[in-house]
Amino acid sequence: MIRETLNRTYPFNVFGTALHQPRAVAILLLCFAFSCLLFSLTAPLMTWVLMLGGCAIVARIAGLSALHSLPTTRTVNLLAVLAVFALTWFGFSIGLLDSMINLLTLACALKVMLVEKKRDFHLLICACLFLIGCGFISSLSVFAWFGYTGILVLLLFSTAIYHGAGAPTKKSITFVGVLILQASPIALLLFLLLPQLPPLWQMPTSKSTQTGLSDTVTPGDIASLATSSSLAFSATFESAAQVPDATSRYWRAMTLEHFDGKTWSISAKRKQAEQQLAYMGRPTPLSTMASKDTSYATAYELIVEPTSQTWLFALSPSAPDNRANSINVNSRFDFTLRANTPIASKKAFYLRYFPNEKITNGMGNFEAQLNLQMSKNGNEKTRAWGKRLAAQYTSPRDIANAIMREFQQGGFRYTLSPNAMPTDPIDRFLFEARAGFCAHYAGAMVYALRAANVPARMVTGYQGGSTLSDRVLQIRQYDAHAWVEVLIDNDWVRYDPTSAVAPSRLTLGLEEALEELGESRQSSVLEKFGNAKFFTTLQNWFQQLDYSWSKWVLGFDNAAQTSMLEDLLGALSPQKMRVVFLSAIGLTALILALYFLPRRQTQAQTPSHRALLKAIKHIESKTKTVRGNKSLSAFRKDVSPQLNSEALVAFNQICEQFERENYASQSDNNDTKAKIKHDLRKLKKALH
Repeated sequence: MIRETLNRTYPFNVFGTALHQPRAVAILLLCFAFSCLLFSLTAPLMTWVLMLGGCAIVARIAGLSALHSLPTTRTVNLLAVLAVFALTWFGFSIGLLDSMINLLTLACALKVMLVEKKRDFHLLICACLFLIGCGFISSLSVFAWFGYTGILVLLLFSTAIYHGAGAPTKKSITFVGVLILQASPIALLLFLLLPQLPPLWQMPTSKSTQTGLSDTVTPGDIASLATSSSLAFSATFESAAQVPDATSRYWRAMTLEHFDGKTWSISAKRKQAEQQLAYMGRPTPLSTMASKDTSYATAYELIVEPTSQTWLFALSPSAPDNRANSINVNSRFDFTLRANTPIASKKAFYLRYFPNEKITNGMGNFEAQLNLQMSKNGNEKTRAWGKRLAAQYTSPRDIANAIMREFQQGGFRYTLSPNAMPTDPIDRFLFEARAGFCAHYAGAMVYALRAANVPARMVTGYQGGSTLSDRVLQIRQYDAHAWVEVLIDNDWVRYDPTSAVAPSRLTLGLEEALEELGESRQSSVLEKFGNAKFFTTLQNWFQQLDYSWSKWVLGFDNAAQTSMLEDLLGALSPQKMRVVFLSAIGLTALILALYFLPRRQTQAQTPSHRALLKAIKHIESKTKTVRGNKSLSAFRKDVSPQLNSEALVAFNQICEQFERENYASQSDNNDTKAKIKHDLRKLKKALH
């Protein structure tokens, strides 16, 4: 019975013994940090890479005990070859950036199983630092910053334990804490004073980070976004009075003018025409509008979440604020805005909203004819209805109003889960199902208007937004919306057919509108759990924190830096800026020099003390017994059974001389120095 009990508990005893070894503890902390990185990178990492990383961590932790041997180098090399082949096979479908992240994660996972030497440990630490950088590519939120800072502290703590083998844990914690406190002011100084330069290169697009709206819309696509509560962007106005009312919050993204019978998309002809006009130097209507008197314009700031796309969302019509970021945003002839580079991370844009301006026809007859095109086959009933409307009414406005009345009085219903309509989707929606989401209504209205020979187009973006503060709005993915623009008297007039069916969608938002209609958005378990008052308050607090971080840290660009320096130093000149930056670099260099300069010891070590430290080092290497924070007498007691008689005598003589010097105040003379050297040589010879 006793033997069986011992056999069962032996693995735990062995593992517990391993945890008393500092380097084993350091490797365990490193494995924990790597597991946290795996958890944070679940989006770009493939499932089999995550599984391989988890198995590597388990194998390495099991290898800390004497009962489980680590995989051989040959086995790890075979796994590396197979993993590279698999990654090459799947890499074409996930994009270049995600392939690079998966490759680096694979290298870390394989290296985890082979951590034995100091070189292996250092390589793995460096690789984990690169993985932290990869994590910041997909998320720069304050929560990601807190998480990765914690992982970095784990890596530093692991390194301190690994190199300070035998030192007390408290000392390692103190060392890491002091290191972070010393680095923080330097990092803050560099962040505030060094030039805020744009990226030196553009990161390759990650397919997994393309979120939100698409440049093609099939009626069910926008409805699928209703299940997501992810933040799309935040809008900050200068005052609460400038925040538009709920019914005016139309955030324009794209105009979709081509319809193939099923899917709406951006017209290729428009893209070609805009390229030609840009080559000719013709200004866009928005750029002309921005050059006028802008005293009545409303300035606001957008903080956009990463989409890996170039389109922006703005109140229509809005023009880029040329004083802040004219080089980052450009306008199109259809009154949409585009960033010069894909938005791969959170980014702030500054815009001006012109509520009294109209959306004019920017391309004349070409634009009108472009938005009359429609397929000659399919949806026969809708085309016939459009011809009847054209014969009954004389003006485009009357035709559009007639369609809106039909939606309002014709028994139509707003729903997130309409029936599938694979063939003749417009006809089946208008004359059979009579139930759909915003894209169904917008697409059907545009098609009917074109059938009545009225130029019309679909516009996609977001509508609404929740209030974070009195002048801040947050727009989420479930606020995605589609509406219609009709060309009337050379102006594009907005019609929202959803407002005729579910007016509460505009005034109250999606969730309240669905609740009135007896439906609900498919929310996650965490969202349902977070409806409690306590968690709602906590969620609002975190949202405020994340918004402040995005605005003041991520939005600290060159313009914000210049404004800060002008407030501190007055008018800036090239000479003054040169002095500021050189002073920042010099101050940083001085702090680093003061830290790394060798310090004079307050009290020099005596010959007996130096000999004792050398003797302990030799004995630790021979017996594998670490002194740590043990007293000298306790260490002598531990190693005495492991030393031969000659070594034991020599070590005892060195210890006695050290004690006489420190406790009996006997100073070293030439004779004692010679004897100490003799005893030390005798000890080395006896140990070897």
